[in-house]
Amino acid sequence: MAHNEPQPKSLGRGIGRVLTGLAAGAAFGAAATALMRIRHRGTPHPEPRTAPVPDTRPWEAAVGLLRTGVCLVDDHNRVLYTNRAARDLGLVDDHEIVSLTLRALLAQARRSGRYRDAEIEVPKQVMGEPSAVSVRITPLPDGVSVAEFQDISELHRVERVRRDFVANISHELKTPVGAMQILSEALKDAAEDPDAAARFADRIRSESKRMNHLVTDLLELSRLQGAEKLPDPEPVEVDRIVMEAFDQTRIAAEEKGIELRLTGLEDMEVLGNEAQLVTAVKNLVGNAISYSPENTAVEVETSMTSPTGHLAGVKMVCIRVRDQGIGIPAEELDRIFERFYRVDAARSRQTGGTGLGLAIVKHVAVNHGGRVEVSSMPDAGSVFTLMLPARSLPSDATAPDSAEIGTSQQAAR
Repeated sequence: MAHNEPQPKSLGRGIGRVLTGLAAGAAFGAAATALMRIRHRGTPHPEPRTAPVPDTRPWEAAVGLLRTGVCLVDDHNRVLYTNRAARDLGLVDDHEIVSLTLRALLAQARRSGRYRDAEIEVPKQVMGEPSAVSVRITPLPDGVSVAEFQDISELHRVERVRRDFVANISHELKTPVGAMQILSEALKDAAEDPDAAARFADRIRSESKRMNHLVTDLLELSRLQGAEKLPDPEPVEVDRIVMEAFDQTRIAAEEKGIELRLTGLEDMEVLGNEAQLVTAVKNLVGNAISYSPENTAVEVETSMTSPTGHLAGVKMVCIRVRDQGIGIPAEELDRIFERFYRVDAARSRQTGGTGLGLAIVKHVAVNHGGRVEVSSMPDAGSVFTLMLPARSLPSDATAPDSAEIGTSQQAAR
């Protein structure tokens, strides 16, 4: 998937000014209409509520398409005009301001005669976290005010993710580094005890290996999230992907007496990057081995399906990894693909897990136009399904480059 070059901050600010100018210009056009209505109203008494008359002028169509909410209100908090974005936020309806906080901001702006900026929380109409909305109130003559609304909930979510990531990576790196520092001091004191020195040296090697895995997974996740341009996709045999993943996890399986099985359809192909796809399947198989008891089996089944939804009509290759392990509680299923999230942190540290394996699987799937799903029950094992678009091109066709795949994915979204 192709990734756009980062835009300069000045360009982003310029685009923002253009959009703000368009919203403000359209809003002032509506304000002029509202002022005319006020001057001809002739009475301060509230008018009966009636449905707004459809306005077919160009400015209304333009403002109606904006993602920024725009609302014109009079001095009685009656709505003179509002676009759909403003209504969808739940602060106003077609007749009046419904948010008490917004009414208070409007009153403050009218008294001061200056614009007011604020950030307010809007409760969801259904269950869920409240939305964060940035509000600007600009008072105009004759008691009319312009209110602009911008939903910034996603910005808050990204900021929380960033803070959590920094905190998590700091903790994950601090643990092995601190352990190696203590072990190195113990090793120095055990210079005259060869057995203790060897034991401490093995622990240092284990902690350094864990830190190396963590850094490697971080770099891989960074590449998948767009730090580097994705390689151009090539036809890749599904059987080859699975067998390579088996080769990379066979030693861990043999240590626990776990049998690796491959069943299902053969001779299927997908378009993508072989190294990334092998990493994804290897992570799924490695997880299955780590969380399965000894002398059991991990089965990988390959099949073809035609899903529903936005992928309807696309033949998808399914790579299912089934284990006989401890399973995952239902309340944890929605979070297991988050970075550093572990169902059992103690067991993950014991097995050398970094908490990034499933996040990598998710990003590999998305970058290849697919998805990953999971079904599980405690003490009944888990089934992870990696779904990828099947290669349906003629054998002599040329594979599209990564830029074309990226463009098609963005269009699909």
